[in-house]
Amino acid sequence: MDDGTRWTVGELALATGVSVRVLRHWDALGVVSPARTPSGHRRYAPVHVTRLYRAMALRRTGLGLRQIAALLDQEDPDPAATLRAHLDDVEEDLERRRQLRDRLEAALESSESDQLMKVIETMTMFEQYVHGYRAEESTRLTDQADTLVELLHGDTRFGPGERVLEMGCGVGAQTITLASRSPHASFVAADVAPASLKSAARRVAAAGLTNVGFAEKDVFALPERDGGFAEASFDHVFVCFLLEHLPSPVDALIRLHRLVRPGGTITVIEGDHGSAYFNPDDESARAAIACQVALQRHAGGDALIGRRLFPLLHEAEWSDIAVTPRTVYVDGSRPELADGFTRRTFTAMISGVREPAVAAGLIDPRTFDAGIAALRRTAEPDGVFCYTFFKAVAHRRP
Repeated sequence: MDDGTRWTVGELALATGVSVRVLRHWDALGVVSPARTPSGHRRYAPVHVTRLYRAMALRRTGLGLRQIAALLDQEDPDPAATLRAHLDDVEEDLERRRQLRDRLEAALESSESDQLMKVIETMTMFEQYVHGYRAEESTRLTDQADTLVELLHGDTRFGPGERVLEMGCGVGAQTITLASRSPHASFVAADVAPASLKSAARRVAAAGLTNVGFAEKDVFALPERDGGFAEASFDHVFVCFLLEHLPSPVDALIRLHRLVRPGGTITVIEGDHGSAYFNPDDESARAAIACQVALQRHAGGDALIGRRLFPLLHEAEWSDIAVTPRTVYVDGSRPELADGFTRRTFTAMISGVREPAVAAGLIDPRTFDAGIAALRRTAEPDGVFCYTFFKAVAHRRP
C-alpha cells in the first residue's frame, strides 16, 4: 500500500546501506528506476523500495544486473531457465572447490623441492586457466561484458548469412552480445571446456537467441580434415580474452588463419595488465596484480599480451592488421563503471587468485588483502582507475 511517502536517493541510501552511486547505477540499468520530480530529482516510493530489496536478494545469488532487471520486469523469456542455469553453476562450483582444495593440500604436503611449480601445475590442470571456472568467475565475466559492450563491441558487426566462429567462448559472456548484434549471421561458439560450453548454451537459450551453435574444440587441433571445421569453413573468426591463456598464441593464430576463407577476417580482443594505473597509487595493489601476472606466466599464458597483438598477427601471416587501444577510464563521475569495471571486473579478477598466489608463496595474505582493499579504494568518488584493452582486426589475403 502506498501511503504517499517518498524518499530521496540520499535518504534511501542511508536507510538501506546501498550507496548513492550504486542506486544511480541501478537506475541507469533499469534495475530500480524511481519517479522523477519536474526538476529531475529521484523520488522512491514504497514499490521501488520493495523492488530494491528483491534486486539485492537476486544480486546475492550472483546474477548479473541485466538479468535481474529482466527478471523483475518479467521480460526474461524463460526465468526458470535462467535460475536453473545459475543453480547448475553454483553446484558445479561447490564440487570444483572441494576437488581444488584436496589437490592444493596434496601439493603443499609434497616433499618435492619445486613446490611453486607443483601448485601451479595442480591449479592449471584442474581449472584449465588462471581465472578458473567457478561461479564467481562466470558472474565476473558477465559483469565485464555488460560494462564494456560499447567500448569493445560497438563496431563489431557481421553480415546476414555469414558464418562466424567464436573461438574460446567460455561461459558465453561475449556470445550473447555478438549474436544479438548480428542476428542474421550464424555463430559457432567453441571452447575446450565442456562445463563452460554448458553454461554458455544455457545463457544463450535463456536470452532467446537461435543463431548460435556450440562445439567442444581445441584450437590446437584445428582445422579438421573435413566438416564444419575444415580449412576456409568460416567467413570470420572472433577471439576475446583467449590468446592470453595459450602457451603458443602464434600457432593458434596460424590455425585460425587456415579456418577463415580468403578475404575473411579475424577480430581479436585482449587486455594488458601492465596498462593498469590508478589513484591513490598503492604498492600492495601492484603486488597483488603482479601475482596474477606471475601465475598466468607460470601457467603458460601472458597477462601483458595486449601490447603484442600486431606482431603476433603479423607473424601468423594475417594482413591489413589494424590495432586500436580501448581505454577504460573511471573516476567519481562514472559510478556505473566504478562498480561494473573497477570493483566487479578488474578487482574481482585479482581477488580470484588469492588462494593460489598465497599457496605458491608469491605474496603473504596480509599484503594481498591490503592490495585488494587498495584497488577497491580506487573506486571511491575521489579515486581513478584506468585500464587499456587492445582490439585488432585483420584479414586473410584473397
